Amino acid sequence: MRRGAALVGGLSLALGLVELAARSAGGPPGPVAVPLVRGGLTAPGDHPLHAAEFDVTVHVNPDGFVDRDWTSTDPRRRILLIGDSFVQAAQVPLDAGWGRRLEQALPDAGGTPAAVRSLGVPGAGTATALDLLGRYGPEARPDVVLLAFLVANDVLNNHPLLEEKDDKPFYGLVDGRLVRTDALTRASALPGWLARSVAVTWGWRAWTARRLAESKLARGHGMPIDLRVHDPRTDPVWEEAWAVSEALVAAMAERAAALGARFGVVVIPDGPMSNARDRDAATARWPGSARWDFGAAQRRAVEMAARHAPTCDLSPVLRDTPAHYFPVDVHWTATGHDAAARATATCLVAWER
Repeated sequence: MRRGAALVGGLSLALGLVELAARSAGGPPGPVAVPLVRGGLTAPGDHPLHAAEFDVTVHVNPDGFVDRDWTSTDPRRRILLIGDSFVQAAQVPLDAGWGRRLEQALPDAGGTPAAVRSLGVPGAGTATALDLLGRYGPEARPDVVLLAFLVANDVLNNHPLLEEKDDKPFYGLVDGRLVRTDALTRASALPGWLARSVAVTWGWRAWTARRLAESKLARGHGMPIDLRVHDPRTDPVWEEAWAVSEALVAAMAERAAALGARFGVVVIPDGPMSNARDRDAATARWPGSARWDFGAAQRRAVEMAARHAPTCDLSPVLRDTPAHYFPVDVHWTATGHDAAARATATCLVAWER
């Protein structure tokens, strides 16, 4: 009896000391929104960027985006182009990027001249795009909002069990409604009395993070997880990611409408869909994908977006044109940005007729 009491007492003392140490260290972060990590190209100024395939000077404006300095006095109508690294266009000179080329392409396509603001965040999903619109939309007072949707990356980015990074916001669906969640607290279901313990909460979050990492590894089934967007077999997590993606697109359409802006979606094909070289490389390395239809996800994304906004499919102008992509970096070359801009301008003119 005494031995048992001593054991319980010793254990209680040890746990108490652990709890005290945890509280003294400040404890784990509270349930606050995860700050958006935007990479190294956010400090205003000119930044040389050297790589084997390109050598450019990247200009970051005072707002922290790879773009020219924005001005509110430009008399032209205003377009917000929001998306990931394809919008950022850090691999080409500033005037060769999608946004600048779109400005030049619009008059050529018979459209109204416009000033384009490019809000490109590497690795961004649609949740990030929604937050960017909420933050910068009211000040920009856009006439048009364009969402650049990169099929594999964006669907993956929009689900915390598929995305390998936690440097972005996440949303989930609860009774059909979008609900904001956090990277390491979203899976937490600790009872209130346990959640009050800093040490237990710390340990729980560490275990949750490890469980999520293991789950993401398993989701790939031995191949890159983003390739799984093309897998014809139904996966509940991917299906949920598609559902959240559509809800986010719908939310962006509503937010743009509240700003008095037209809203459109430009759907970018990913590597295996874009050219035969990448398709052949994927199927050679992962033979299980040899019979997959690499165009199915692109078609699904276009159909999904079209339920909420006019939609522009870039795959016809980018497919099987290796010159449009850097082979190693895989982002667009200057010719790729030009092709995307011309196609986007043609779509905008058609939408406004």
